[in-house]
Amino acid sequence: MSKTDTTAPGLGFDLLSFLARYGTILSLIALIVFFSFMRPEVFATTRNMLNVLNQVSILGIIAIGLTVCLVIGQFDLSIGALATFGGYMAARFLMEIGPANGTPMVVAGVVLLVLGMAVIIGIINGALVSYLGISAIVETLAMSFIVTGAILGISRSRTISPVEIPDAFKIIGQGSIAGIPNPVLILIATAIILWLFLEHTQPGRNMYAIGGNKEASRLSGIPVKRYALVAMGICAACAALGGMVAAANLGAGRPQGVGDVYLLNAFVAVFIGASTLRPGKFHVLGTAVGVLMIGVINNGLSVMGVPSFWQFIVQGVLLILALISASMMTLRR
Repeated sequence: MSKTDTTAPGLGFDLLSFLARYGTILSLIALIVFFSFMRPEVFATTRNMLNVLNQVSILGIIAIGLTVCLVIGQFDLSIGALATFGGYMAARFLMEIGPANGTPMVVAGVVLLVLGMAVIIGIINGALVSYLGISAIVETLAMSFIVTGAILGISRSRTISPVEIPDAFKIIGQGSIAGIPNPVLILIATAIILWLFLEHTQPGRNMYAIGGNKEASRLSGIPVKRYALVAMGICAACAALGGMVAAANLGAGRPQGVGDVYLLNAFVAVFIGASTLRPGKFHVLGTAVGVLMIGVINNGLSVMGVPSFWQFIVQGVLLILALISASMMTLRR
């Protein structure tokens, strides 16, 4: 009786596919190992790891919101202005109420009010883009100018000082629970909520379907235009939330420049994440990896005393490599 050959074809190891899916994660691990080896007394400590997470928490909140927008194939260049808007408006409302009256309940109410205002701006973005067919890049860029101008007009370019803001608000950015900074906890909560929304709800699956093929989604009965309002509303809310965390961390309400530093890095993090696990697809877990990579690079190069301009060069190289990886997988498919 002859032996049967059990070797199945097509089970060989596909190195290119493996690197496309896990290369970004392997790169992150390699960076952590490298910096830990170079500066073990500084980098490879629990305190510094929490510091890395705290440093990228605001960026992460904004980038995860941007992920939802990119999932349906839209862009939002107003997130920088909306982050500044969120931080300043929360500080301004609390200043008007008075620091002595800024109880935790009042602060929570102000936070919800500012988030609601940001959602309305995001819905306006979505309506103009989806119902009028305006380019998302141009429309959201114009909205960023409008929001920036409005803030400067309301504030008269005056920064709200720490003494004008209640401590209950500052705790959002400066406090901690069980040794974990509050901004990190807010980042984790935001990531979990939006991951569950995108991966485990029907609206989230519909958004992925729209991003994959808008016309096919429309023909299948999905209200494509309506989902643009939802996605851009979520994106705007996350940007404003990140801005409020930044304002609470600074202990001041600045009317300009707060969100600008996060705009490009948010896009870098999301596009790096699009080459992780699901090449060419935007998703929350991938964005989290991209955010961590940016944080590790910035912190590691800083503790090694490397000039800051190298941070931008390394981030740019990693983004190009991530895009090449995703493009190669797309071409193969």
